[in-house]
Amino acid sequence: MHSNTSLCPNSSCPSHTRPRLAGQAPHGSFSTRRGRLGRTRCTICGRTRSGRAGTPYHRMRRPASDLDRAVKMSTEGMSIAGIARVLGVHPTTVRRWLEKAGAHVERFSEEHLVVDEPEEVQLDELRVGGIQEAEGTWAWSAIEVMSRAWLAVKVSRRTLRATRQFLADVRESCGKMVFPTMFSTDEFKYYAPVIHKLFGPLAAHVEVKNRYANGGIVRTTFRLRNTPEYRYDFARERLEDSKRPNTAYVERLNLFERTCCCYLRRRTPARARKPQFVECLLELLRGYYNFIKPHLSLRFGREYRTPAMVAGCAKRRLTWREILSWVPPVERRRRWGTVLDLTQPRRVLLGGGA
Repeated sequence: MHSNTSLCPNSSCPSHTRPRLAGQAPHGSFSTRRGRLGRTRCTICGRTRSGRAGTPYHRMRRPASDLDRAVKMSTEGMSIAGIARVLGVHPTTVRRWLEKAGAHVERFSEEHLVVDEPEEVQLDELRVGGIQEAEGTWAWSAIEVMSRAWLAVKVSRRTLRATRQFLADVRESCGKMVFPTMFSTDEFKYYAPVIHKLFGPLAAHVEVKNRYANGGIVRTTFRLRNTPEYRYDFARERLEDSKRPNTAYVERLNLFERTCCCYLRRRTPARARKPQFVECLLELLRGYYNFIKPHLSLRFGREYRTPAMVAGCAKRRLTWREILSWVPPVERRRRWGTVLDLTQPRRVLLGGGA
């Protein structure tokens, strides 16, 4: 049985101009030092490739289980040096593995995580304990309250350009928006103009100010930004989890990030040097949070669901092997070379076996 989930890696293959002809069929196997691996063959041009091509496991000179263990230990808050000591490899190797896995999980989330008709989105930033290039950077996060889905993440300085890029990613993850959505943020000055420009009348923006004393919040005040009263009242009536504007859910997400990422803890010997690597680690953590880890507040009967299951993006909990073994689609091109849309739809319901 042929599979049409990806195009041929050969750019001159006719399947790039006629995607309906695309198909990959099993084509035997080949031996490696770690065992035998499967091979696939294009049904149009006849080119073959490894079954792991396009995944972080491709051309890996260690067992695939080592990458799975490295990713799991990273999401539990272990440093690169600690993971390297456990696996018996060089720290540079572990860093390279996590960079490849983080980029892969980011692509996986872009393809599969879409929350249609969100009710409330909360945004916040978390300071990164970094040096050199990562000094003065922040980790941006956005959560959809109804499904608890972690919509987007970005590690950068707090600039207008970074705010636009981050909220553009949030808009892509929101999918179809018909009714006004509540946006709860802090008083960061760039949120209001960018939210108003990207979302327009579909956003009811509320700035929340928290007053702290004795290690806790003692008072919360809020004000509307670029939002009339009637739009705010309509968006508030749709809410099921929040009785009044707050940032409690994204603050809880910040605590999860601090616990599971060694570079975000308040007191840690680990110091980030490149913001791109911290973003890769957070993308791994986002994939774990959305698709693998069951959420305690998303209980239905005896079943604890993941945010992706509640958002309708998955039918069951996934595993790291399933996510890392997913082959991203190849971009198809016209005959004159312009890039078209991806072959797979942006939203894919995940069901049966991997």
